[in-house]
Amino acid sequence: MASPQILIRVGDDSRGVESVQAGHPKKKLFLAAGGILFVGVVVGVAFAAVLTPDTTTVSENAIKQLLQDYPAPSVDVKCFIEHCTPQFLGCGAKSVLGEPCIKAMECEQGCNKLEKEVGHNRAPGCAYICEMTYGYKSPAFTELMECGRDHKCLPTYPTDGECLATDADALQNVTSLDQVEGDWWVIKGINCGQVSDGTPFHPGMGYPPLNPTKGKNFPGGYDWYPCQHERFVKSSGHDFPHPTAPWVNNITYCGGANGGKTDCNTSIIDTVANVTLCAPGVVCHNYTDAPLMPQFEHWRIISWPHPDYMFTIWCGGTPLLMYNGGITLSKHRTGKDMPKWVEENFRQTAKRFSVDWDEMCPSTNEDCP
Repeated sequence: MASPQILIRVGDDSRGVESVQAGHPKKKLFLAAGGILFVGVVVGVAFAAVLTPDTTTVSENAIKQLLQDYPAPSVDVKCFIEHCTPQFLGCGAKSVLGEPCIKAMECEQGCNKLEKEVGHNRAPGCAYICEMTYGYKSPAFTELMECGRDHKCLPTYPTDGECLATDADALQNVTSLDQVEGDWWVIKGINCGQVSDGTPFHPGMGYPPLNPTKGKNFPGGYDWYPCQHERFVKSSGHDFPHPTAPWVNNITYCGGANGGKTDCNTSIIDTVANVTLCAPGVVCHNYTDAPLMPQFEHWRIISWPHPDYMFTIWCGGTPLLMYNGGITLSKHRTGKDMPKWVEENFRQTAKRFSVDWDEMCPSTNEDCP
């Protein structure tokens, strides 16, 4: 699945829009906050801090300019100036030295433009991809976002979708992570970017107008990312970039929608979540590398009629956004060889949760790693 973010609109520059507007998982759903600061201004402020004795005034003016005309929910500009000016300057300075902090912000700049033009709370999903391709590689970006979070300068976004299942809906006979161990591909999803008024997911991109949850908003499109590959494996605690629990889900995917690797509009994204069986049939994820922590997801297994096919509904969140969806997992890349009786089981299962199985967004995962 994927995640959510804070967007800081800067002017009308549209760079980065095409590279992120089709953007994912559930998954790392999830600095869940994105900062969209224009590259020229940030670098300029960083140098100005060195060249002028009145650094505070320069920084305040720049931050005010960056945050003006921001679409709701708005950033607390006064709070940001008071508490996060050093981190703001650090982003510019570190970017000069090669960190992708400004690249993340420039990318998210296009998300602000997207939100202003089409609305529907699509900016968090767009910004998530920016953060997972650039932001999480930049300590300066993470520090800036953590400052905004810790001082409550960043807004909370409307919930993406609805949490469609509870722990009581999960299969009670799934009692060990050993049962789910191995590789799984996402072949169908619930969060396809659909909104209640029928507005297409990223008009002009040619995506099929799928809507498995009539009358409900799931605008992020987190379940439609191409190449979503889950790997539930045991961990020594030190075999991934960040310390891990005894079990992890090593997830790969890319930004985009509706297909396989040729439909990616980003490089392959690699993320890791610590996983536990927090209740029978409930696989709880806690991401180790999210740009803004904590980022969590509860995956509830609601049907598992065949060893190779599993249906889950997930509910997750970050400090700025709650997001939801559901995915069908397969040991095979696609669902083309799914037995008819399994498909019918999933169709009836989906119906129990007011989801239209035949409208769920598919992925082919062709040529995906």
